Amino acid sequence: MSDSSSENLILVSREPEGIATVTINRPASLNSLSQLMITDLARAFKDLGRDGSVRVIILSGSGRAFCSGLDLTAAEQVFKGGMKDKEYDPVFQMEQCPKPIIGAINGVAVTAGFEIALACDILVAAKGTKFMDTHT
Repeated sequence: MSDSSSENLILVSREPEGIATVTINRPASLNSLSQLMITDLARAFKDLGRDGSVRVIILSGSGRAFCSGLDLTAAEQVFKGGMKDKEYDPVFQMEQCPKPIIGAINGVAVTAGFEIALACDILVAAKGTKFMDTHT
């Protein structure tokens, strides 16, 4: 899997019972977010919010972390360009989503990961989960 492409880095699945699952899938980097992943995450919540067959959304991270925040090796890309556009902002799209979002949090949720976790309607945290905000 190449980190230069967002293919398979944001996984979306739908079950017949109306349960959709969104998984941040970059476990080798503790699910740190690239610009493409941020865009895909926002798009996933927008699309699921419009899907009449979806009743609830579960958000999780693969591996041993929920989300360690922005990928600092690509942070410059994230902070320039259209990332201020609400269309590409996962937190904004989560807040606008009419479906309840359950955050299944494991490991760490750091800075942007913490913000995404806080945008969920309900949080369920595994034992040993750590929430951190490194804005200073």
